Amino acid sequence: MTPVERPPKESIWAAGCVVADTTGSEPRYLIVHRPRYDDWSIPKGKLDKGETFLDAAIREVKEETRVKSNNPRPIGTVGYMTKAGNPKVVRWWLTRPKKAKKFKKNKEVDEIAWATFDEANEILQYRNDRTVLDRANDMVLDRSAGSIHLVRHAQAGVRDRTNPDDDKRPIDKRGKKQRKAILNHLLDYPITRIGSSQIDRCVQTVQRLSDTIGIPVEREIALVEGTHPTRIVSLIHALQQEAAVLCSHGDVISGLIGHLFAEGLPMDGPMEWEKGSIWHLRTIGGRIVSGEYVPPMA
Repeated sequence: MTPVERPPKESIWAAGCVVADTTGSEPRYLIVHRPRYDDWSIPKGKLDKGETFLDAAIREVKEETRVKSNNPRPIGTVGYMTKAGNPKVVRWWLTRPKKAKKFKKNKEVDEIAWATFDEANEILQYRNDRTVLDRANDMVLDRSAGSIHLVRHAQAGVRDRTNPDDDKRPIDKRGKKQRKAILNHLLDYPITRIGSSQIDRCVQTVQRLSDTIGIPVEREIALVEGTHPTRIVSLIHALQQEAAVLCSHGDVISGLIGHLFAEGLPMDGPMEWEKGSIWHLRTIGGRIVSGEYVPPMA
């Protein structure tokens, strides 16, 4: 797996854990109430100087809840703007509770709860917390669970005398608006990998996302225009257990989505793949089991 890079220095770096207790009839997840914000969230906190993301995640859970966790599995990275307008990047892990002392109120957290997925989904107040929990719950229910955010590249300039090389055509004015909308939408979802066709308009569509959360763009031949559809199927199979963004072209995406519709899989949306659109796909064992369409947002 490609090493995860550090996010930009101007970002606030944080890490957290979705702690899952699976000893009962259904999983229960640890959530916390923060008096400073009067909100319910998943335990997380800022990195100390020289600390790794994972060490910070486990430390913060223990400090806030007195729950020691182990067996970490990466959920992914999300990003957002704080209420003060500062960019924040949070890396998440799924863990199991190893040992817990009796909870005591502290300056960060005044109450904790163990909630089922449905209960926590109702209580959590932030969209990115709910998407992180959703991904974690999939991982608990099936270890091979993954997610693919399949993006068709943003609008690019017309091929003409000023853009004779089709591979080098940059995204245009409308495409830049679509790129921003794609960035803002995908920042809410935990991501572990970013893949793209090597063609400029695809790389440009996801490069801002890469720069923001510190995950490099991997050029994938399976995503290049004109590639045989079986290659993207093989790529997705290889990405089982990952939460990956893949940016490709209309012919590649149409072949895959058309096949999924023909198979009769649960597909929430029309059989479309417009430029700047996203298909959110769930996988089990590297095989797509459902999809949800998000049309262009700009």
